[in-house]
Amino acid sequence: MAPVRSTATQRRADAVAAGMRVIADDGLTTAAMQRVADEIGVSQPYVFRLFGSKQGLLLACIDEVGSRVRTTFRSAAAERPGDPMTAMGAGFRELLAGGVTGGLWLQASAIARHDEVVAARCREVIAVLLAETARLTGAGADDLARFLADGALVVLLQAIGVDLSDGSRAAVDTLIPGRATP
Repeated sequence: MAPVRSTATQRRADAVAAGMRVIADDGLTTAAMQRVADEIGVSQPYVFRLFGSKQGLLLACIDEVGSRVRTTFRSAAAERPGDPMTAMGAGFRELLAGGVTGGLWLQASAIARHDEVVAARCREVIAVLLAETARLTGAGADDLARFLADGALVVLLQAIGVDLSDGSRAAVDTLIPGRATP
């Protein structure tokens, strides 16, 4: 039986999945593009053909992060309609647990400092997620700002290896001199 060839759409999806992992770990480099190509079994020029540039791959990865967070929020809100924001926060922490989502977001944020196209895409993803959160919870601007700040805190704490198993407030408490538990 002849091997089944993947479509460009499937290769693109595979490249985004690999790109998220690679960029989260190594940043957006030419070597990272080669790792993506190696992981999905294609040439590096083919990866460039799929996305047009390293930036194109990063933008597709940012879009995927937004999609995954949005899906997580919707599922969590549906499971706990009485307290959707708490459920959405818990779902977000679970999504971050593997390190890929948060790592990719931190890399994208660093690149966004000097790349307006990436910065605009990051703002767009945040705006969509805030609108979705407002729709799912009825939250106003103050609650949305706190929810966004809590999410950013979780991304940061997870990235630096702070134990979040008891929640972000307990994790912060362990970082305050004299309060850390052995």
